[in-house]
Amino acid sequence: MDLTLAQLRVFVAVADGGSLRAAARRLGIAQSGVTQQLRKLEGSVGGSLFERGHRGARLTATGERLRIRADVILGECARTEDEMRQLRGELTGQVSLGVAAEAMMRLFPALLASFRERCPRIDVHLTSATSRVLTAWVREGRLDFALALTSRDADIHDLDATVLFESPVAVIARRGHPLSHARSLQALKSCDWVSTRPRHAGDVANRLQTLFEDAGLEGPRIAATTEAVFDTLHCVANSDYLSLEPVRLAQHPFFKDHVVMVPIKEQVPVTRVCLLRRAGVPLTPVAQELASMAVSFARMGAGGLASLT
Repeated sequence: MDLTLAQLRVFVAVADGGSLRAAARRLGIAQSGVTQQLRKLEGSVGGSLFERGHRGARLTATGERLRIRADVILGECARTEDEMRQLRGELTGQVSLGVAAEAMMRLFPALLASFRERCPRIDVHLTSATSRVLTAWVREGRLDFALALTSRDADIHDLDATVLFESPVAVIARRGHPLSHARSLQALKSCDWVSTRPRHAGDVANRLQTLFEDAGLEGPRIAATTEAVFDTLHCVANSDYLSLEPVRLAQHPFFKDHVVMVPIKEQVPVTRVCLLRRAGVPLTPVAQELASMAVSFARMGAGGLASLT
């Protein structure tokens, strides 16, 4: 198999644009050139990468797998080009990072402002998602690093992690919820919940499931799972659903007048917000600068850090 970067760039452009014509416009080349590169690539992989129909080009199963690899390869190429320029003293390029909701509230606005003063020509691309998703994207190389929630028993042996601060959590309900003053989880066992975490009982990241198990109760009734904590809080604020989320989020100006913390006696283990990066893979100079600044900002605001081992 003899793949080239040019072929992968054409492939990604077709996947993003949905057609050969759109890819040609994006790349600034003739459509015949796109067709030629795509045929060579399909010949190398030994199968079709797209299903072509009246709605455009859609990835086949082989194409879906190749897209994952192509994004990683092209992403690393872009980082390498940025790194070589930055080592020559040209502070240009991009940093891609993921930020969980609590880290966004606690660190990111001031962090970004300070970084922009130091590196005004660097494009910062921010991704917000659940910590589970951000961790996966760090592993896949889609992000330079992430500021994400990490449970103490999470399997992150393949990542470098630095604890930024601890994140206490609580049961969240809408203000005026009939059970907003409940003192035990037993009183909430018939409620429906919205969760930003997997509902599988065996998933170590599912603190809600663990909370119910430790209390000797059947698993919670999950009404829906989301990939965004603000979606979760918006849903809770406008319904009788409950959620288990960081305390700081309930105190956010957007929500503090609409949600309250339910004072149950059961204690939920504190989660840590960590800076996660791929082990053994150096960051570009400017990505390292932003990561180091994030650690410094957390130290100033949270009083101490520790490296995970």
